[in-house]
Amino acid sequence: MITDVILAEPGERLGPSPGALVLAVGARGEAAVPVVMAAGRSGAAAAMVKVDADGLPARVREAAREADITVLAVPENARWDQLAQEARAGLTRLGALTAAAPGTPGDLSSLAQTLATVTHGVVSIEDSAGHVLAYSRSGEEADELRRLTILGRACPEPYLKVLRDSGVFKRLRSGEEVVETAEQPDLGYRRRLAIGINAGHRPLGTIWVQEGKRPLCESSAETMRGAARLAAPQLVDHYYQGDASARLASRVDLAHGLLTGRFNAGALARHLGLDPVQGATVIGVDLREPAHPGASAALDLRREESAGIISLHASAFRRDALVTQACGQIYVLLPGRNATADDTVIQRWVTELVTVLRRQFGTPVQAVLAGTAPHLEAVPAVKTRGYHALHLLARTPERAVATHTELQAALLLGDVLRLLDEHPDTRHEGLEALAAHDAEQGSELARSLLAYLDGFGDVARTAEALNVHPNTLRYRVRKAISLSGISIDDPDQRLVAMLQLRLAVNGGPIEKDPFPGRAVRR
Repeated sequence: MITDVILAEPGERLGPSPGALVLAVGARGEAAVPVVMAAGRSGAAAAMVKVDADGLPARVREAAREADITVLAVPENARWDQLAQEARAGLTRLGALTAAAPGTPGDLSSLAQTLATVTHGVVSIEDSAGHVLAYSRSGEEADELRRLTILGRACPEPYLKVLRDSGVFKRLRSGEEVVETAEQPDLGYRRRLAIGINAGHRPLGTIWVQEGKRPLCESSAETMRGAARLAAPQLVDHYYQGDASARLASRVDLAHGLLTGRFNAGALARHLGLDPVQGATVIGVDLREPAHPGASAALDLRREESAGIISLHASAFRRDALVTQACGQIYVLLPGRNATADDTVIQRWVTELVTVLRRQFGTPVQAVLAGTAPHLEAVPAVKTRGYHALHLLARTPERAVATHTELQAALLLGDVLRLLDEHPDTRHEGLEALAAHDAEQGSELARSLLAYLDGFGDVARTAEALNVHPNTLRYRVRKAISLSGISIDDPDQRLVAMLQLRLAVNGGPIEKDPFPGRAVRR
């Protein structure tokens, strides 16, 4: 069974490596024979060799038999750094690697890839000894320093000396400062940003973002702070030989339980390090992905990717932010006693977040600041408000962000219409007759009367909205009043007409969750 991935060059001496997969770097075809022999002597399980179209040379086959080792052939155009990353990721998924093994990607690989997507850079995450734990896909954008670092699983010593002499490491250990290292064209090194991953005063590791073909985005530094905060608990597990992916999953699951009310809020709060009596602002996000038959798996992947991006931004905004998925949407919880969903700072941050997501996914992403729960037990109720508010907001895709306060009247009206729909015996008979007449004759009297009432009796504007002549509208309104027997001069009758006609104009009974104007037939 393969338990580790090692990169080795011809002539390199390998120590005991039982169960390892050795990648023959810098050699192809017959030139890989020394690596295969060294891998066999080290007790490795297999060696990987690049070959051309003729396949594995006879000398390599003989070396494999002599060394009693399996040899895997890969195309000569394959990239060793990508092969190593994929092999380690596969072993992690199978549980063959643990977080304690140097170079183990764990969930750090997902974090590195998400950070690369957001910053437009090439990312690597190292432990405090400079060992590479995870890195993003780089394609052709990796510079010479990155190539050497990935293949050697550590930063080359000459560059480390430069960093030490210039005080970079000291600055990285001092807090959350993002340090820039300049481009060095003569060495083939591109510009980089770095941030330390720290637990209190203890340095755990470093995140490096190399500039690729595109300039790094302006918000890279702030996003890197969020990434460092997310990486810290995983690196704590790395040093204490825990399971980083299990810890992360547990935190997400706990946040989901808090959001949905599945478990006791007090117990969950203790696990999450929160005070049960403190409040929490709830923000709901919907990607507004178009539905396609059989596309559920793709939608799940997009949500996972977007949840990772939101986590980066949320952790940068607030260290204790929680992000989880529920009901096909993504929710952010911001614990705190003072801030509220109407706080302009939070609104500005959510607007910036939606702008990033719209640019990333090309869909009309929308977000709702559902409100602030006075204590954690009230979080599920606020989440439900956010769920309904996101459905309501879908009626206006051009609107990126809204607060519950702004949507409160429409949400209340939706509740009233649902109650009216659930009690069919509570109806004005004349308005029922008007709806029946439209259904039989194919006329639009009810719709015209509702538009006239919604428009406060402004004939010109309502007729323009309905694309009819003003005289046609006046005729329809008179006939609708005559058939229904309703008096629009009476405030009570006018209100009843506006409510009941919404059900009629929407085509009949509505489902439980949709709102006025979004009704669907049963």
